[in-house]
Amino acid sequence: MVRNPLLFFALVIVVALLIQVISISGDNSQAYTRTINQAIVLDITPPFDTIDTGIAECFMDALREAESTGSLLIYRVNSYGGLLDAGFTIGDAVLYSKTPTVAYVETKALSAATLIILPANIIALQRYSTIGDMQPVMVDPLTGQIQFINEPKILNPIIEKAKTYASRSNRNQTIIEEFVTHALTINSSLAIASRVADLEVENFDELLTTLNGAHVRIGDTEYVLNIDRGMMKTFSCSIRSRIISILSNSYIANILTTIGMLATIFALVSGKLAILPLTIGMLLLGLVGTGFSANMVSAFLIILGALLLALELFVIPGFGVVGVSGIILLTLGFALLPVYVPTGVSPSGEYIAVLRLYILVISLFLGGVFGIVIYKVAKVRRKKPVEFLPVSKKGRAIDELKPGSIGFVVVEGEYWRAVSNEYIAPGEEVIVEEMLENGVLRVRKKTDNH
Repeated sequence: MVRNPLLFFALVIVVALLIQVISISGDNSQAYTRTINQAIVLDITPPFDTIDTGIAECFMDALREAESTGSLLIYRVNSYGGLLDAGFTIGDAVLYSKTPTVAYVETKALSAATLIILPANIIALQRYSTIGDMQPVMVDPLTGQIQFINEPKILNPIIEKAKTYASRSNRNQTIIEEFVTHALTINSSLAIASRVADLEVENFDELLTTLNGAHVRIGDTEYVLNIDRGMMKTFSCSIRSRIISILSNSYIANILTTIGMLATIFALVSGKLAILPLTIGMLLLGLVGTGFSANMVSAFLIILGALLLALELFVIPGFGVVGVSGIILLTLGFALLPVYVPTGVSPSGEYIAVLRLYILVISLFLGGVFGIVIYKVAKVRRKKPVEFLPVSKKGRAIDELKPGSIGFVVVEGEYWRAVSNEYIAPGEEVIVEEMLENGVLRVRKKTDNH
């Protein structure tokens, strides 16, 4: 029997609180610390510094490799910006990354380049570098005229997305909003003072030194950075991503699309259908720069190239424009072939990349060989035929030659019918004067002078 109910009630509360504290401590004990000593470095710098679809794809490949190997991802940015969609793709990937990320700004990161650094766990700026200027613009692909966008329907989603990225590391959202609304640009010192960035360093080497010992928490894991410079790897973008970046240039895309369309019309009107596959391929490559799926273009180019090559090898005699077109389309198709394929369904991305490299090398080699063969054949066809004419050659009479009669002579081992205006006895040496239209030689007797 409890003599003091109040004391008993207080004791129950204390025990409950102790159980709750122990439970919380138990939950916290599930978090563990992990040391990272290797890093992958991705450069978003000139000449491939525009934030476009190709760069976004390359970034995803680098982040995927960093996550699979347990590496720190450092992306070095020196860019004026680029496409908004590509910026969102990179930003979302960093936001949901399973491995620590460090954004290092070298000289500048403006517009979409600022957007992609905001969700990084650590933002480091080279001294005197600048960031900001995130106000969106629209570029007319025909005239190149730039139009600044101030519509809330467009600005508000960008502002909210940028704030979401910044909230991951408690960055100054007021300044970041002004990046979008007023195209605000700040230098490295002000970025540090405004809590937009974390580190200001002189160069990349100082960054690596400063990072060692830093702690980054993702979920229940506390990462301790201790980067071994011998275990750093510079990530190389795939051929596909580089080609997509080149095709994403609005000027190149417009040129390819225009030439492809005009050449296709010319091929149809003039009846030169042999060049039609090349013109269609050029048109499709131009459409990649306008947002058309590179995967669809790759599949179409491979199928069309294979059909043309089969047609040339098994149907059309010889090897000409159709076969060369097939090799070119196959090469472009394999160059645009996606590298990443989900594991467990098909071979790994590294295997696909190596296989594609082999295919590209073989295609280029075969294309070069066939190109040389076609060049030699065309050169021979254009060359004037060489005829053997025994004019001025010495020979010997086989038969007796009289004026008005035909006999045989031998010239350099070949027998010819011959006529002469003078008498020539068998065995005498003769000189060929000319060849008549009927293939008969006119000869004369060889004299001492000639």
